[in-house]
Amino acid sequence: MDVWVVIDFLSSQTTYDYLSVIVGGITGALFACDRNLDIVGAVTLGLMTGYGGGVVRDILLDGHGFYFMQHADLVLIAAAICAFVFFFQGVFKHLDATVFFADALSVGLFALAGASKAVSCDVGFVYAVLLGAITGVGGGAIRDVCVGEVPGVFKESNFYAVASLGGALMYVVAVYVGSPSLAASLLCVFTVVALRYWSVYFDWRTSTPTDLTPVLSRTVKAIFLHGSSKRGSRRFRGIFHMKRTGPEGEGGAATGGRASGRGTVGDAEADDVAVGSGVREEDVAALGEFTRDTRMTPRG
Repeated sequence: MDVWVVIDFLSSQTTYDYLSVIVGGITGALFACDRNLDIVGAVTLGLMTGYGGGVVRDILLDGHGFYFMQHADLVLIAAAICAFVFFFQGVFKHLDATVFFADALSVGLFALAGASKAVSCDVGFVYAVLLGAITGVGGGAIRDVCVGEVPGVFKESNFYAVASLGGALMYVVAVYVGSPSLAASLLCVFTVVALRYWSVYFDWRTSTPTDLTPVLSRTVKAIFLHGSSKRGSRRFRGIFHMKRTGPEGEGGAATGGRASGRGTVGDAEADDVAVGSGVREEDVAALGEFTRDTRMTPRG
C-alpha cells in the first residue's frame, strides 16, 4: 500500500510543478550570480525561471487557473532556495556536472509539467506537445530577456528547445497509447536529459540561417532545361533565356526589331535569342533566309 502511495505522489501534477519550480529556481539564481546581480535579482530571476514557463502555459490554457496563484507556500520555498544559492553560490560553482544535470532535469520537469496539465485539460495531441515544449523553455527565455540577452533557445546551441519538444512528444505519445502515468513521466524526463547530454557529447547543434534559394534555383533549372523532351527543353529555354534587345524590350526581340525598322525575324538567331513556344530553330532560320531572298529580288 505504501508503494502505491509513493507512486501516486510521484505521478501527481502537484509533484511535477513543485520539483520543476524548485530546480528551475536554483538554475535561475545561479544564472543571476554569474552576472553579478544582487539578492533581489537572484530571487527574481530564480522565481521567473521557476514559474515563467508555467505562467505562459496557464495563460494559453485560459480558464484553468494559474498555478502560481494557488500555492503560496511554494513561492516562499522557492524564494528561500534562491536566497540560499545567492549566499552559498560557491558550493554550486564547484559542482559543474551537478549544475548541468540540474539544468537538464529542470527542462525535463518543466516539459513534463506542461504536457501533463495540457493532457489533463484535453486540449488535443498537437497542443499538448506544444504546451509541454513551451513550458520547458519559457522560464529560461523570460530570464534571458530580463537581463537583456537573446534567449538561448533562439541562438545556435546544443539541444535545449529540441530536447523539451522531444520529451513532451514522448510523454503525450505514451499517454495516448495507454502507458501508466509514472512510466510516461519517466520517459519524458529521460528523453530530455538524454538529448541534452548527447547534444553536448556529440556536439549536436541547431543550425544558423541557411539560404537554400540557390539550391532551389538549380533544381528548377535542371528540371525545366534538361528534361527528356527536346521540344519541351527548347520551350522552357526560350522562357528562361529570352533577352531584351534594345529599348523596344521584349516586344522588339519577339518581332525581330520591327519597331526600330531594322532587322528581320532571322536576326533573332544572330542575336543569340533563344526561341520558345516549341518552334524549331531550323524553321525560323529558313524563314529568315526566305525573307532576305524575297527582299533582294527586284520586282518587275
